[in-house]
Amino acid sequence: MGNADSDNSTHPLAKTILILLIGMVFVAPIFRAGTTPLASLMLQWLALAVLIATLWNPRDVALSRVEWGILLLLVLTPVIYLIPLPVSFVDAMPGRDLYLAGEAMLSPENAPIWKAISIHPDLTLAASLAVLVPVAVFIGTRTLDARGVLLVVQVLLGVALIQTLIGLIQYGTAQSGEMLLAVAGGHTDSATGTYASRNNLAGLLAMALPIALALLYYSLGSKDTRRSDDTWRRRAAFFGSGQGSASLIYGAIALLILVGLVFTRSRMGIAMGMLGLVLTTVLFARRIGGSNTFGLTGTLIATALAFAVAIGLAPVMDRFSVTGVVEDGRVAIFSSALLRLGQLFPVGSGPGTFSSAFPPVQPVQLGAKFPNNAHNDYLEWMSDAGLIAAVLILLCVGLYAYQWTRVYVRGSWSRPRFLQAGAGVALLVLALHEFVDYNLTIPANQVVFAFLAGIFFMAPQRLSDGTERRRVHRRTPNLEPAAFSPPAEQTAPPADQIENPFRD
Repeated sequence: MGNADSDNSTHPLAKTILILLIGMVFVAPIFRAGTTPLASLMLQWLALAVLIATLWNPRDVALSRVEWGILLLLVLTPVIYLIPLPVSFVDAMPGRDLYLAGEAMLSPENAPIWKAISIHPDLTLAASLAVLVPVAVFIGTRTLDARGVLLVVQVLLGVALIQTLIGLIQYGTAQSGEMLLAVAGGHTDSATGTYASRNNLAGLLAMALPIALALLYYSLGSKDTRRSDDTWRRRAAFFGSGQGSASLIYGAIALLILVGLVFTRSRMGIAMGMLGLVLTTVLFARRIGGSNTFGLTGTLIATALAFAVAIGLAPVMDRFSVTGVVEDGRVAIFSSALLRLGQLFPVGSGPGTFSSAFPPVQPVQLGAKFPNNAHNDYLEWMSDAGLIAAVLILLCVGLYAYQWTRVYVRGSWSRPRFLQAGAGVALLVLALHEFVDYNLTIPANQVVFAFLAGIFFMAPQRLSDGTERRRVHRRTPNLEPAAFSPPAEQTAPPADQIENPFRD
């Protein structure tokens, strides 16, 4: 996969990149999840700064050749659709008949000689700038060491916690008729945080939950509890230690995030939270504390609790979530988007142009509402970029599956290994969520997803080196037999030496 994976060098601008990444993770959700023009522009400038700092010394960026290839294709795809080509060539592409008829009616005498492949070049240009944000975050994350990764993760959990608290205030006050901290144009009966859509907040929380659980399960153990004379009393006393306090904090964060997911009332979001809870627990149950501190009993208890919580959330989901996929018209959008994809394949209409390409096939039941997204990112991407998008999706899936063979290994796991595995679960959860939503078109969720992808795809040896729990070396006397050998005979003192009067 490329020799860059084994690079353990430290980037000379690592601290600068760390500060920029913290700023992006913290700022991205504040202004309507980064969807306002000013917020989007700010994120793009921060992304440009991250790229400049990171690529200032590209040899210290530990990416494999496959990863570089995927990122390059991702960045160049919108540019390809903006290249002027002969009109006759572009007009002959599939799905262009309706646009040709419209252009003939609007400007029959001033027809251009050259034309971009995209049906709406301005939207594709905007997409080419927007893609810099996740690319910069992914590359910048790969320059961090274990401490830097943990710091940004803690900031991410803080952001998720803030969003949860705002959402709970919104939901609670909405029951009295007037929602506090409401987002203009957003849902007024659910927790949305600073997002306009409850589903997008649910996407953020669903990604944060496995990370909180990973840190929780790692914190549930210490070196002192692995001695042969361990008792449950000694293990219970662990929670009074500093590491035990950390486990309580991460446990509280995970619980609050789970509660926040419920009050988003997003059916798919709650389902993905349940899935993340079960997958993370099953993954870590045998490695609690790094090497299964609590033994088989702890493994069984953790697994049983995870399934019990997930099963208990099922009726909660029915009570609090909103109408399902069929009832909210998404199936009709899916079928029409699939039809449009077939009409435009294999070229597509151009990255970012779904809102312009969809109206010709829009279902009647939507009325005057024109969706900006397909509520299925995979359909939308392939409708926009055709075969190129399909290839990118398959490459990412293959690389994701391959990375699990490197992350999931036997033996004791360090905290960075827990974070990598938790990030892998978070990526899977959001990837499944995208079958019925559009989280990855929201800048704030793009930042978080790219950051977690950067963690997961790190070479484990780079992230784990020097991050194992340090053992305290006690200064004990040498117990070898030689240590008790009689002292050598002392030579007689000189005749002129004065005798110590206090010796006796």
